[in-house]
This record gives sequence, C-alpha cells and structure tokens, in this order.
Amino acid sequence: MKILKFNLKLLVLCFISITFLLSCENDTTDIGANLIPDKSAGNIAYVDLVAYNVSNNDTIRADYKTLTKGLIGVYEDNIFGKSKASFSTQLRLSTSDEIKGSMQIVDSVVLSLFPEYNSSQSKVKQITLNPGTTSGIDTIKYITRYPITSFLGKTGSTMQLSVNKINTFLESIESKFYSNKTVTVGELLGTKTIGDSVISTSIRTSNGSTILEATTPGYYIKLDPTYFKQNFFDKKGSVNIADNSHFIQYFQGIRISPINEYSQFMFNFPVNKIKLIAYYRYKVNSSDSKYTNASYSFTMGGNYNTSLGEYNFYKRATASNEFLHNRDNPDKISGESKLFLQGMGGPSIHIKLNDSQLLAVKDSVQNKGWAIMGAKLKFYMTENFASKPNYIYAYNVTQKKFLPDLTNGYGSSYILNPIYDIIGNPGYYTLNITKQIKDIIEKNLPNDEILVEMGDFLKNSSNAYLGYTKTTRAYEPFRLVFYGNKTAGDKQLRLEIAYTKN
Repeated sequence: MKILKFNLKLLVLCFISITFLLSCENDTTDIGANLIPDKSAGNIAYVDLVAYNVSNNDTIRADYKTLTKGLIGVYEDNIFGKSKASFSTQLRLSTSDEIKGSMQIVDSVVLSLFPEYNSSQSKVKQITLNPGTTSGIDTIKYITRYPITSFLGKTGSTMQLSVNKINTFLESIESKFYSNKTVTVGELLGTKTIGDSVISTSIRTSNGSTILEATTPGYYIKLDPTYFKQNFFDKKGSVNIADNSHFIQYFQGIRISPINEYSQFMFNFPVNKIKLIAYYRYKVNSSDSKYTNASYSFTMGGNYNTSLGEYNFYKRATASNEFLHNRDNPDKISGESKLFLQGMGGPSIHIKLNDSQLLAVKDSVQNKGWAIMGAKLKFYMTENFASKPNYIYAYNVTQKKFLPDLTNGYGSSYILNPIYDIIGNPGYYTLNITKQIKDIIEKNLPNDEILVEMGDFLKNSSNAYLGYTKTTRAYEPFRLVFYGNKTAGDKQLRLEIAYTKN
C-alpha cells in the first residue's frame, strides 16, 4: 500500500512538472551565465505592464548642446503625418586664413555636408573627358555614389535644398533654443538638388596617373560668389569682419532647408564636419601681372558656432486619429494596444511594471529556488516602415537617471539597447533590463517607471556616457509603431524573465 501511495505521489509530481515545463519557453541567452553555474536552458516567466504614449508637444531642445548632428528634409506618412526639418548655424571667421591682397576675384563658394554613408554599396560611373585622343591615354572622371545610412524616405527620392542668410541672431553656445523657434531668412545664397546618396569625384588617366584625388563623399552646394565678394571680401579692413564678436552680428548665419514642401526624405549629418570654403584669386598690387590662387575656410561646426534645429509638424493635420488619440488622451491605468515612437520631439513611451507580479517573482526567487538569468522587453512592430533606426533607448524616468544595465551589465556582449537586428530578428526591438529587475527582486529597490525614446545615448571621446539626457533623439527622423500591453497574443508588450530553478 505504501508503494502504491508513493507511486501515486510520484505520478502527480511528474504531471505537475511536465505541465510547468510545457508552459515555459526555451529562449534564454548567456546573460548571467557567470552568476548561475548551471548553463542549461532555463524557463521563461512573464510580468505584465502598463504602457502608454507621452506627448512631448512636438518640440525638443535643438541647439548647440543637443545637436551633434543636423537634420534636414520633409517626410509624410498616414500615421504620424507630415514633418519638416531645417538647420541653421553661425559661421565664424577662419582661424588660419586671411583675406589676401588688395584685389580679389571670387571664383566659387562651396558649402559641404557629409552625411554618414555605406561604403560597401558604392556605384561607379566613368566619363571619358578626352574622347578621340591620339595619345592613347584617356583622362577619365570617376563619379562614385554611396547610399547615406541615416535616411528616412523612399529610395530614389530627390530633394531641392536652399541656403539662405538668416536675420536672426543665434546668440551663444550657452543659449537654449527649442525646435519650435523660427528664424527670419534673408538673401538666397544657393540651391542644390540632392538624392539619397552622396558623391565622390576623382580624375585619373588610363595609365594610372592621378589628376584629381577622390573628394570626400558628401553634398557640395555652390553658393553665390558675388554675394560673398560684396559682403565679405570687399569688407576687408572694416569693423564688421574685424573679429568674431562683430562678424556674427553682421553675418548672423545660414539656414539650410528643403524648398519643396512635398519632398519625401530626411537625413542627418555631423555638425562638426560642415565646411564652407571660398575659392578666390588675388593681387597684392593692381600692377601685378597675374592673380594668385587662394582659399578662405570659414569656421563651421566649431566649439563656438551655435546652431538651431527648426522642426514643423504642421499641427499634425494629416496624422491618423489613432495616433492623435493615443498621444493626447493616453490610458494611463490600463495602457494601450498600440504605441507610437518618434524622434524630433515626437511622442515617447511610458512603462510601469506590475508590482504584484514582481512580488510573485521575488517570492519564487526567495522560496522556490529561482535564479534570474535575464530580463528583457520586446517591442514588436505593427508597421514595416522602409527606414528604421538602429536603436531605441530607455532610462529611469522616476529618478531621472540611467538604468543600471547601461553601465553595469554582464560583460561586453550584454547591452541595454542592442542594435536593431534586421537579419536575425527583423520584427522587434529589444531592451535588456536584467540588472534593473534583479535590483528590484534581490535588493528591494523600488519598481521605478521607465521611459522609452527614439535613438541612442551619446558618448564622449573616452567612450563614457555623457548623461541620460544626452542622446541622439533631437535629430532622429524615424517613426515606429509597436504593439502595446493590451494586444492579445505573442506580440503583446510585457517583461520576459529567463530563469533557472534549483
């Protein structure tokens, strides 16, 4: 009889164990393997949460302190509506050049922007400059195109840009500007039609000699040389260009913006790589027989050049009703079925984890032999936008600080916000918050709320994070739509905890 009772208990125990295992998923990583000696595949538990959109009033600080990159373009879709971005910046006197001679002829003035590009996807066009030569040696121009990487829009799109003088004083690098500020524009200095790729040009002979070294891939915009001759070179010796304190009030800066309101792409570019160079010839004396070539490089993107990102959302006139409702009237009690995320001052996502379910996990850790190996949030996308950002990020919004996973992870392979995996996991973005959850469970730290935003955290030259507010969000053009916590099924937003059981 004892043997029968023992076998019955064993059968019941086996049934419970099999049922529990079938209710779990094998979906763990090496996160925390150094904490748990047993590296066998663990189990998955889920914790519910409440997630909803937070409106940022379609504005964001966009000045010298926040714009390591400038953003330009126009883009519209039927969810977020239409957005336009323009970029204004001061220019300062050269630190190395001077206006030479007593007579100058300005041949050209070129403004150069250098967006990041994909060097592995180049396309080369060859043009023979001297067809029919009898020497047997051709002179060939090589035009190499590279697709830009930080690009929102349809491949093959074009956009016409204008460069204007501005009549708004941008003050100093300590001035605080927001993206809803408008500048007054003055004279048109130049225009340029650009596409979704940047160009590098070189000239070589067919026998291998180099005539012109390859230029840096970028957008090269020709400005009006007559304007710069009359308003800069002819002012040599005047107080207006005697020093920068006078010059930035005399010539207050330039604004780069899309001309066509129906252009369909946006791009960003490093501010510290902007160049503005005037190419000219000069004579020291009027009696000199010939001119000497020279150039004047204005100081652009330097330590004292203030800037402004000017963003227009057109009052969201063409945005979807669902977007407007979730942004303006979020359900902060039970959350939403869809979540909208946008850079440039668009909406963010607020997350609150379920307190009682975290307490249940804590009980399992303390009393049932659970050991947490990993914790993550998976944001499944509802829309397959053609252009997607590399990163989204999160921080502790309750205490206004980094999540501990950003700086106290489990080795170099562990990342709070890994890069979007377009090949392996194209359907979702991941945020790893293992340390945050272990601190709540094991150290009794509070269940602080989390804010999710578009972009990534910035680092300094020593690879150290600059601060939880120092991010790329101000110049991220991208838009994403995720399934929320009220979505049924596997794509529901919830916390996923991987654990082993002793």
